[in-house]
Amino acid sequence: MKKYIPGLLLLLVISIIAIFIAGFLPEYVGSVFIAILIGILINNTVNLNKAIFGPGISLGLKKILKIAIVLLGGTISLQKLATVGVRGLFVILVIIGLAFILTFILGRILNISLKKKILIAAGLSICGNTAIVTTAPLIEAEDRDIFTAVSIVTLFGVLAVFVYPFMGMAAGISDTVFGAWAGTAINDTSQVVAAGFIFSEEAGRIAAMIKLARNVLMAPVILIVGYFYGKRQKEKKGKINILEIFPAFILGFLFLIILNSLGIITENMEPVFDQTSQFLILLALAGIGLEVKFKDLKKVGVKPFIVGFSVAISMAAVSILISGTIF
Repeated sequence: MKKYIPGLLLLLVISIIAIFIAGFLPEYVGSVFIAILIGILINNTVNLNKAIFGPGISLGLKKILKIAIVLLGGTISLQKLATVGVRGLFVILVIIGLAFILTFILGRILNISLKKKILIAAGLSICGNTAIVTTAPLIEAEDRDIFTAVSIVTLFGVLAVFVYPFMGMAAGISDTVFGAWAGTAINDTSQVVAAGFIFSEEAGRIAAMIKLARNVLMAPVILIVGYFYGKRQKEKKGKINILEIFPAFILGFLFLIILNSLGIITENMEPVFDQTSQFLILLALAGIGLEVKFKDLKKVGVKPFIVGFSVAISMAAVSILISGTIF
């Protein structure tokens, strides 16, 4: 157990610093992105002793992240889907499908790896960084794949917070339409809420409601991704094990969703699950930066960003067209 302490303490310190810095920045920037950047800075300026810090960092990336994902299930309930109605659910499903289809088409054209395509699509279509880190262990994503997807989602989301309200006001669209647009086309929850309330209080409430329903769909989307990716990988070996396709942490995640949907997890308990899971995610992702070298970032190139931004712009265009028609 002692061998894990130095690495875990380093992750804890980075997380606390990231939270502190994030307190001086707009909420939509996010402490996760800051923690990853701090980790990268440390890894490229300080000669870390991997024998000392490595075990704890690895524990954060492999074990703590999975615990965070399980706890995240305690914040999701099927009842939240009912709050947006049929029209809202229709727009959400169209946008999720569009994001995956376009990401895979453009990714194939630009020769982007399968893991990057899955993470980019998950992050853009569902709930930003949370969807990325939940999907990553399922597909055994590499650290630089996660960093790339998180960077794309964060950068686009920050731009959207400023650009979308301005475009909405210039176009003279209603609060309802803007709320539906922001709730379906922007990625991270804090970014959605920020853009919505910049436009108007009513738009902010609608955007938040639609975004929460969109977050619920993370469960079925991840199940589908896990099934097809796991089946594809195991078929290569000629053997399929259901626990390899759906690992224990995903089953735990689904179990807590069921408990929450049945009302066993009360509304008072949800914030505890939410805050604990978000902090553990931050702790784990601080380790991503500690595994990334600048030379690795050069290998990433601009292609994933071209794919991500093209998909995000397409999502925005389709979302506003549908939202403006049916709301």
